[in-house]
Amino acid sequence: MRGSVVSGLLVGGLLLAGLGGCTAADNLSYDDLVYELDAIVAVEGVDEQRAIVYRDQAATSNWYMRQFWLGPLRWPLGWTFGRRSTGELKSPVRHVRELLVELPDESGGDEAANVQLGLRVAWLAAFDQNGANRVIALDVLATAAQRLQLPVLPCSGEELLVPLAADTAAAAQATLAEHAAALRGDAPLAPADRAACQAALQALVAAPLPGLAARLQLAQQLALLHHEAQDDAVAAAAAVALRSALTHSVRGVLLDLCRTRSADLSEVRLCALEHFRRLGGPASVPMLVALTTATPEQIRRGEDRFDPDPLVRLRLLLYAGQLRGELAQQQVALPGVEAWAALSPAEFLAQTILNEQSYYSKLRVPALKTLSLALERPNFDYDVAWVRAWLEERTRTAPR
Repeated sequence: MRGSVVSGLLVGGLLLAGLGGCTAADNLSYDDLVYELDAIVAVEGVDEQRAIVYRDQAATSNWYMRQFWLGPLRWPLGWTFGRRSTGELKSPVRHVRELLVELPDESGGDEAANVQLGLRVAWLAAFDQNGANRVIALDVLATAAQRLQLPVLPCSGEELLVPLAADTAAAAQATLAEHAAALRGDAPLAPADRAACQAALQALVAAPLPGLAARLQLAQQLALLHHEAQDDAVAAAAAVALRSALTHSVRGVLLDLCRTRSADLSEVRLCALEHFRRLGGPASVPMLVALTTATPEQIRRGEDRFDPDPLVRLRLLLYAGQLRGELAQQQVALPGVEAWAALSPAEFLAQTILNEQSYYSKLRVPALKTLSLALERPNFDYDVAWVRAWLEERTRTAPR
C-alpha cells in the first residue's frame, strides 16, 4: 500500500513537472505555431511608420495539445474539446518569443514553410520595439534566408543602397493591377498580357524599393500572386520575383540595423553585424566597415565617426582583424558618399588605435593586435608610432 502511494506521488510529481515546464510552443506543429503567431501579432501604421502590436487576447492551443506525455491522446482530446480556445494572455511578448524559438525547427528544410516564415519574422526584425524578440526574429530570418539560399550577401553598394525608380515601380504595379483578374484565373490571359506581366514582375524587383516597409509589402504581394496565379508561366515568374523581393527585404533589415546608432538597439545591432558577416563571409567586412562609418553629413551634425557603443566597435575590429592582404585594405565607396570618406578595414583599425585614449581604452590593444595581424607584421609593437606612420603613408598614396 505504501509503495503504491509513493509511486502515485512520483507519477503525479512528474506530471506536474511536465505541466509546469512546458512552454507555449512545445510539441506544436508548424501550422499551429504560425496560427498563434498570426493571432497575436499585428502590424499597424502606414508606410515606414509601422509598429508591432501584441494582442492581449488570442486563440491559442489548449494545454493538452502541448503535452508530450499525452502522446497520441492529444489529437482525440483536440477533436473532442477543441484544439484552441480564446483567452487572455499573461505575457503575449513572451508567448511570441517562445513561438519564434521553436519555428525554425518545425519549418525544417521545407521551402514554402521557410518563405512564409521569412515573410512574417521580417516585420518583427524590422519594427518590433522589444529587443529580445527582435534579436530572435533576426536569427530566424537569417536562418530562413540561408535555407532558401537567398543571395543576400555579399553585394555591391548599388545593389544594397540604390532604390528602384518610382516610375518603374508604378508602371510595373499598374500592369499587374490591370491584369489582376486574369492572373487569378477569373479571365483569359492573352500571350501578350502574359509577357507584359512577366516583364512587370522582373522590373519590380530589379532593385529594392525605397523603404523597408514597402519592400516587405511587396514580398507579401508577390507571395500572394504566386499562390493565386493560375498561369504556370506567371506563377514561375512570381516565384523568381518573390525570391528577389525576400533578398531585398533581408538586406534592408540588416542595413537598417547595422547603420542605426540608437543606444537602445545595441544588442540588436550586434546581432545584425553577426548575421551580416556570417551571410557575407570575409568579403562583406569592407562593406560593413563602410556602412557603420559616419558619412560626412553625419559628422557635420556632430556624430562620432564610428559607432558610439564600444562593444559594437570591438565586434567590428575583430571582424576587420580577421582579414589579410588586399581584402584588409579594400575601400568601399558607397553611393551618395564622397569617395574620400571611404575607409578600409585596416584604416578603421588604425583610426581606432589613434583615437582611443592610451590608459583607459579597452579597445586600443585589441585594435593594435588585430591591425598587426591584418598587415601581417612579423613582430608586435605597443608603440603606436608605426600605426601613425603607416596611416599617413596610406592616406598619401591610396587612390581616393
